[in-house]
Amino acid sequence: LNVTDARYINAVKLFISGISPLEYVAHRGFAHAGRAFSGPGPRVACLMQSLDEIRHAQTQVHSISNYNKYYNGMHDFHHMHGRVWFPSVPKSFFEDAISAGPFEFMVSIGFSFEYVLTNLLFVPFVSGAAYNGDMGTMTFGFSAQSDEARHMTLGLEVIKFILEQDPAN
Repeated sequence: LNVTDARYINAVKLFISGISPLEYVAHRGFAHAGRAFSGPGPRVACLMQSLDEIRHAQTQVHSISNYNKYYNGMHDFHHMHGRVWFPSVPKSFFEDAISAGPFEFMVSIGFSFEYVLTNLLFVPFVSGAAYNGDMGTMTFGFSAQSDEARHMTLGLEVIKFILEQDPAN
């Protein structure tokens, strides 16, 4: 695979070992949170987002796997996720969120992470993929980005739903 800038390969390594495992954790978290809600709307919305998150992880692994044929350092990304320093902060954030209750999970991941950080993550990465001629990665990035708009509204609506369950709110 030819790329215009060799530094892009390092960005791909960072993404596959730092972000794709977090997508999988988000999938598990939304599946867990959805089972905790009594209302059918939040339950189905969390199920749909859980499916989106597992699809994101799978398409990322699939499109980035092409690089594994030609470049070292991407063959055991899940193993590396627990052993390198750079994803320690988001990894800790997701571990805290998934070990909390459904409200805390929705505030931290469904609202804070989806609303604030995913655009800062996906937009530049997809732009870099396009610049470097990586059409497979660019395709999954555009697909994921369109999902993120829906994910942002889910976080707000589920938080609103949870708060409405207590008359004191």
